[in-house]
Amino acid sequence: MQNQPPDKKEALLSRRHPIHDVRLNDRDVLDYLNSVAVIQDDGIQKRLQKELIREYVILEKRVDNLLKNTLPEMVANEIKYGGRYVPRSFECTIFFSDIVGFTHLAEGISGERLIELLDGLFQGMDDLVVSFRGTKIKTIGDAYMAVFGAPHAYEDHAVMAVRTGLAMLDLLESFNRRQGHDLQVRIGIHTGVVMAGVVGKERMQFDIFGDHVNIASRFESSGKPGRVNVSSETYLCTRDHFTFEERGEITLKNKANMRAYFVVGEKS
Repeated sequence: MQNQPPDKKEALLSRRHPIHDVRLNDRDVLDYLNSVAVIQDDGIQKRLQKELIREYVILEKRVDNLLKNTLPEMVANEIKYGGRYVPRSFECTIFFSDIVGFTHLAEGISGERLIELLDGLFQGMDDLVVSFRGTKIKTIGDAYMAVFGAPHAYEDHAVMAVRTGLAMLDLLESFNRRQGHDLQVRIGIHTGVVMAGVVGKERMQFDIFGDHVNIASRFESSGKPGRVNVSSETYLCTRDHFTFEERGEITLKNKANMRAYFVVGEKS
């Protein structure tokens, strides 16, 4: 075989190891590049979709947290899933407090210091109200308003409101020791039926309405510094849990005289 001519040797090799022509035409190349591009585009789209979903979830959580920080959670959920909160009535207990001598205090310290004091005090009040299953309604200047038994209805709302009042006096005493002040509050509490709803378009607010709200406010203004002043309705709901000092009938602004009681303390 070594002595065979070159052309015969090449013929033999080609029969043993056949060589195929694998050259691609232009159409094959284009089809291949298009398929690669489709695969890459699909991967990019999936990554973008995944990123958009992640960003949407984060944004939705932020909106939920903001809504629930503005409104009670059950109210926020009803608006979120139903479009609105349907107004309804509640048998509840309304709570008002007001800082005595606030105007005089405001005249003696800077605005920044005043806001700092109020913020520290109101944050403590917020924690107390939540711990006793209440709902903060709003603050107006140095006045604080809350409700117990709405929008979550429960039986012992009057008891929880009175406990909040007593705890708030202790909170203020501790606050004064830390801050070097001698702040005092009047607290008024009344039990009755109110209408509850969400009002406003900008900065929506859960609020309660009705004559019993006005009566509770009058019990605050007709009280005394450092005392929890309650109506006869609240007294009847809570007399098995607390001791009271009867005040007799008191004069309420633009209202008929009503019987009132100071809370002395919780029964052991």
